[in-house]
Amino acid sequence: MHRTPTLLRHVLTACIAFTLLTATLAPVAARPGFETGHGVASSGIPSPEVTARGVFSYDLTTGITLYESNPDEQMQIGSTVKVATALVVMQHGNPADEVLIEESDTVDITVFSNMQLVAGDTLTVGTLLYGLLLPSGNDGALALARHVGSQICGCDDRNDALDAFVGAMNDYADELGLENTRFTNPSGIDSENTYSSARDIAIMFGELMQNERLARIVAEPAYSFFSVGPDSRNYQSPNTNQLLGQLGVIGGKTGTTGEAGACVVLARQVNGGANLVITAVLGSDVAYEDGAIVEGSDLRWNDARTIFGAMDEQFAWVTPGAEGTFPGLAEEMAVWQVQFDDPPTIPYPTSGTDATYQLVLGTGGENGDEGGSVRLFYDQQQVGNVPVFYSSARASTSARAGQ
Repeated sequence: MHRTPTLLRHVLTACIAFTLLTATLAPVAARPGFETGHGVASSGIPSPEVTARGVFSYDLTTGITLYESNPDEQMQIGSTVKVATALVVMQHGNPADEVLIEESDTVDITVFSNMQLVAGDTLTVGTLLYGLLLPSGNDGALALARHVGSQICGCDDRNDALDAFVGAMNDYADELGLENTRFTNPSGIDSENTYSSARDIAIMFGELMQNERLARIVAEPAYSFFSVGPDSRNYQSPNTNQLLGQLGVIGGKTGTTGEAGACVVLARQVNGGANLVITAVLGSDVAYEDGAIVEGSDLRWNDARTIFGAMDEQFAWVTPGAEGTFPGLAEEMAVWQVQFDDPPTIPYPTSGTDATYQLVLGTGGENGDEGGSVRLFYDQQQVGNVPVFYSSARASTSARAGQ
């Protein structure tokens, strides 16, 4: 690893170039003071060998991509569609609303994942979200889409309400800039025209993890709740996420169908909890017999463990300029008397990647003023931009020079 030796001093040119670059990044969930974007900021480390057809793993805290394999291939994603369903419910619905379950909301519990709803049950939107995300209830998805969709379109017809809700799901995907995602239903049942990609579903799950209510739901191992209605009873909703509470995993959403294969998107804490990594694993090997998953055939969990194991070996979370990272950066910042203010910790490849930097400074300033930035590169590709500030040492030197 080596550093880029040139110190850029032409601040106007640098600012113009940086504006053109960041205009295409549209950072989502980047850490304050750290600018980057999904897919542009890649570590360059090859993804581990797994059975999954699509993989995308990125540090939500900084936006830096760790691994990608066929990240933009359009494929069916099963019940991970419900990530978008939950986000649209939170965007347009009210968790306190009560929903009366209709017969058309119920599903064949011998075929579809469900939360065991029956016609006449009355539950809040907030409770239905638990049934949507933990046991992956298709019935919960239909009830939520009907209820919230009717509010979106101001209509009573069930089909119109469902169409309005699915339209809002697609609008939401467009707002996030997801180019390989399209929805036709809120549950993720196999449909030729419902698809997403590893990158897109990972970005959506990153949005979910930034919603306090939804992040709290997917962190629950199970949830018990009571339904009011002619068949009043307690519900037990287990979480389908088999890695919850292991390897730093604090949330996730599963999806499994014959066409989609075994899918999961996971949120994993690293660096002592200071950083959160989102990993999507789509289309892993799985076998069915008589409509049920054959025991031991579901390899998405092995795939996720393989990725996490490689992550722990191939990345360290460090502050830019720390010993052994971006050689020469700390010394050059000292020469120009600038420093970071609460610098981020970033995923830093432990080997196999050429890590370089450019220190971009303005024409001057006082102690505490922003003086420019450090651009960080992995294999000549920019992964971030960190602002720097003039230090007290510079102020002292300037004062002595004026005496």
